[in-house]
Amino acid sequence: MRFGPIHAGAVFAALMAVGCSGAAPGPHSGAPVPAVRSATYLGRVTYEARTPTPTGASRRTVEHPAPRVVVLARDAEGHELSRTVTDDDGRFRIEAPTRGARLVVLAQVTVPDLRVTTDSVGEHVHEREVELSSPDAPVQIVAREEDADGFGGALHIVATLLRGVDTVTGWTGETLPPLFVHWGRGVTSVWSFYHGERPEGSGRYALELMGGDPGAQRTSDTDEHDEAIVLHELGHFVMDMVTGDSSPGGDHPTGYLLDPGLAWEEGRATWFAAAVLGPPLYWDTIGIEPQGRLRVSHDLERGGAGVRGLGSEMGVAEILWDLADGSGGLDDVDQDGVALGAAGVLEAMAALAEEPGSFPCIATFLRFVVDQGTVSEDAVRDLLLRGGHPSGLLPAAGEVLWPTDLAVPGQVSDKVDGLTDPAPSGGGARPQNGFDALRVYRVHVPHDAWLTVSLQVHGSGRGSEHQDADLELRDRSATLLASSRSEEPRELIEQAVDAGYYIIYVRDGGQGNRVGFTLSVSARAR
Repeated sequence: MRFGPIHAGAVFAALMAVGCSGAAPGPHSGAPVPAVRSATYLGRVTYEARTPTPTGASRRTVEHPAPRVVVLARDAEGHELSRTVTDDDGRFRIEAPTRGARLVVLAQVTVPDLRVTTDSVGEHVHEREVELSSPDAPVQIVAREEDADGFGGALHIVATLLRGVDTVTGWTGETLPPLFVHWGRGVTSVWSFYHGERPEGSGRYALELMGGDPGAQRTSDTDEHDEAIVLHELGHFVMDMVTGDSSPGGDHPTGYLLDPGLAWEEGRATWFAAAVLGPPLYWDTIGIEPQGRLRVSHDLERGGAGVRGLGSEMGVAEILWDLADGSGGLDDVDQDGVALGAAGVLEAMAALAEEPGSFPCIATFLRFVVDQGTVSEDAVRDLLLRGGHPSGLLPAAGEVLWPTDLAVPGQVSDKVDGLTDPAPSGGGARPQNGFDALRVYRVHVPHDAWLTVSLQVHGSGRGSEHQDADLELRDRSATLLASSRSEEPRELIEQAVDAGYYIIYVRDGGQGNRVGFTLSVSARAR
């Protein structure tokens, strides 16, 4: 718009009008500014949880205190004014202004550093914000199960993590690194995982837990109330931090003999969950009763009808339970005669991890505890017999069942079979990671070198003819360093490596192959 000329008389009249008006006093007017009074607020944070039943998670909920979670006061602009934490009964005391402040509860514990977040990098913590009213009345914050934001589920997860981490600290005296869980009701619907360090180099580790399908909590798989599942995933983190890792990962359905390293890691994570909770039961619910069901129901003490042998995930869990029970609050129903306690078993795992080239399976562990004098050979053999496990899971002194040690330079011939069903060693055929579908070798490189790994397939190498085998090179933590996955009769890896131990996988290259091979390994200085 256009402005006309401004006349001095008009300006003077306007200034006089402003000066005589009843305008509010400015900051230097001398008028008093009312102080905002602070008060002490007392309150309690609780959440509703479900428990597992044979037909899914229970319809009935139980209210629990939210222990040691962060509670803070924020102003209207979102600035933090004060902070505290709840006690083990969920109770808190906090100073906050009587006007303009809001109370916020976070699904976060600061010591140890645990949080449940809405994002996959651990930045945005689940929270519940409430208005503050009179300090004369206690603040009751109850996260209901029917609340759309699922905050009660987040509180249940962080409480379960806290229980597990506190238990590990009691067993080992160790302080674990920061950990977060990415979870959201109807959001995290792929699977439950241990992701390792995330972001890489952050020093912070991550889990992801199932949140069920959107709007389908009553019929889909959601893990916030499955304490055994939460602790199983936590168990992977604990083992990684305390004892190392010998699994390349992957799905691990029941009814199969698996890669022995995968079976070891999954089985001992299940054992860890049961050892923290107390009863030897491992349940994973899907949905809510009566529409739900149990995806997994396993009694580690009484065992089950599943496949047994090297590569049995549940066999690992049962054997570890029998080694531990009878001590440390774990009941020994079958009186197997061994009672190391969970702390003793974990201590032995940590000691095994210090052995040169350690890349264990259950057979390695059993031989180790016998060789160390922790358990007698007769006691282990009796324990295996009572549990219905093959006696061959305890190797002879000096024998290594898995992985196969291969000299450098060296050569070996064998075969992979992910096609024959039932699998030659038992259970169903599993091309992805079944016991017979892969062969695993350990090599020691004494100096920094170029490592050459050559796989000659005794066939065409084509998947259409069920003769495809692939090659992988991994480090002692099962991290993939290099791979060769063609459909040619020869696979080749050349990799610069530091001195140390390395793991070579020869595996079924597709959806079912049966083929022999010759593997050759050599090294040259670099």
